Amino acid sequence: MSAEIEEPALKKQKLDPETCVQNQETECDISASVKENHSEPTAQVNTVESGTNGPLDPLAYTKTQHFTSEIYKICIENVPKYVNAPDVRKFLKKHDLEAVKVKRAFKTSFAYVTFRDEETRQKALKTLENVQWKKNSLKVHIAEPDKNPFARNEARGEKKLQDYRSVREKTAPLYQMTMSEQLEFKLSEIQGVLNNYKKSLKRSWQSGFPEEHYNFSISEIKQSPVLMGYRNKCEFTIGKNTDTNEETCIGFVKGSFSLGNISIESPDECTETCSRVMIEEVKKFKDFLATSALPVYDNIANTGVWKALQIRTTEQQDIMITPVVDKRSLDPEKLEEVKSSLKDFYSDKQKCSMFLKLVGGKEEVAHIDGPEFMLEKLCGYDFQITSGSFFQVNTAGAEVLYQTIRETARLDDKTILLDVCCGTGTIGIILSKYVKCVHGIEIVESAVDDAKKNAERNKIENVTFHAGNAKSVVPRVVNNIPKSPDTRIVAIVDPPRNGLHADVIACLRKNEMIAEVVYVSCDIKQISDNIVNLCCPTSNRYLGDPFRFVSSVAVDLFPHTKRFEVIFHFQR
Repeated sequence: MSAEIEEPALKKQKLDPETCVQNQETECDISASVKENHSEPTAQVNTVESGTNGPLDPLAYTKTQHFTSEIYKICIENVPKYVNAPDVRKFLKKHDLEAVKVKRAFKTSFAYVTFRDEETRQKALKTLENVQWKKNSLKVHIAEPDKNPFARNEARGEKKLQDYRSVREKTAPLYQMTMSEQLEFKLSEIQGVLNNYKKSLKRSWQSGFPEEHYNFSISEIKQSPVLMGYRNKCEFTIGKNTDTNEETCIGFVKGSFSLGNISIESPDECTETCSRVMIEEVKKFKDFLATSALPVYDNIANTGVWKALQIRTTEQQDIMITPVVDKRSLDPEKLEEVKSSLKDFYSDKQKCSMFLKLVGGKEEVAHIDGPEFMLEKLCGYDFQITSGSFFQVNTAGAEVLYQTIRETARLDDKTILLDVCCGTGTIGIILSKYVKCVHGIEIVESAVDDAKKNAERNKIENVTFHAGNAKSVVPRVVNNIPKSPDTRIVAIVDPPRNGLHADVIACLRKNEMIAEVVYVSCDIKQISDNIVNLCCPTSNRYLGDPFRFVSSVAVDLFPHTKRFEVIFHFQR
């Protein structure tokens, strides 16, 4: 999991950190997709060019029959500091209010909420005004919709923006450095964040800070075995290259939607991250689009059909192709024609799985042709991969990561392993032969089902998977473990990039049979609160003895980018 290159516009299935679920793509997608300015595909925008019939209307998208998350929006002020977007949703439900979208900047005092219609918005304005939430008196008011950034920039006379650069630089910002220079750069970045951990933790202790137990330092960063074309998954945007006026281009976005610059460039030069197989598949799909009568998606006008292309590959050279279409302009007959045309065009493709993702309302994924899943071998085990599965994007690098986790945790046949946020069971299954038993904990039932299938496929018998919220499941699992002097419980957590919910940290602290925690993070800047709360003094909120820092080691899972994975080891 990681975060650095642009956030995809095809929003990957993000899972609530409170439930400790793997972000399906928290592993750092080089998404080609442009970041949408609305939570759902929205209405047609007036695309009249400036200098003809008039300038672009920056709010035109709000004036048609299509729903957009910018229309029925309110701002809630005085929101308690430490609540997140899921907390806001739960609070609204207690007041019989169902939100379509919640935007919450952590540690700020406000949140933006969108409702389905004006009636619900008016109800929210009346219901929430002066309501008490954790001693805060809420204030609410109507929020104005965001302006279309293209119209905004046109009004300013801005045609190209300062962030314009090649997609090679955007997807592999460190490509001009040698590998040793890249690793040195990343070590320096990591140590800087770790120094901030110590400062924050010291403030939490106020006095009597046991500094000798919190000497946060990074021991090393391990290099990926594969340095070029290492990604097994990429998402490419379909659209227009405004530099060359090429109407149909598949690749990565050079600018950003929020800045009004979304020219798309092919991935031909992105060989640091994309394999030649993927680049050739992009070219093949472009040939397919040339045969289609349906238009590519226009991110300015919010019209068209073909939006993006996801490609997954395995070490065994299997390929999974998932085009993404906006279904709003497709009736059932046209949709069937799309499926048939894809199947016919790829009829000669061997070992190819084909899916179709439908967006523009409720998302759907339809199987078109070929196997419904691929098998990837990782550390000697076979894992099932579907179109929406989470799987580390660097297979060879992931083997180094899991080996390092095993070494860090110092596993033996007396260890009982808690795999918190286990997803489809990758970590637990790989480490199962080194421990007495594994308990995998995951909130998404479909992921638990896949984890059970993976365990069965690999004939693993000492792993049990539990579906449920970690803060509820962990105490139940721990309480059922027979207590003996040689029992050693180690929790491995590999959460989404924004870390664990505070309730889960409190749960790990409270259950003092958990002697050690191995925390795997792809974005160490976002987990500062988690680290501080694991190690802060005992309080009413965080019961149990604090954990102490033991060590940390990094793995360069994403060469040529500014991203990496860090494994922290804590014990009581």
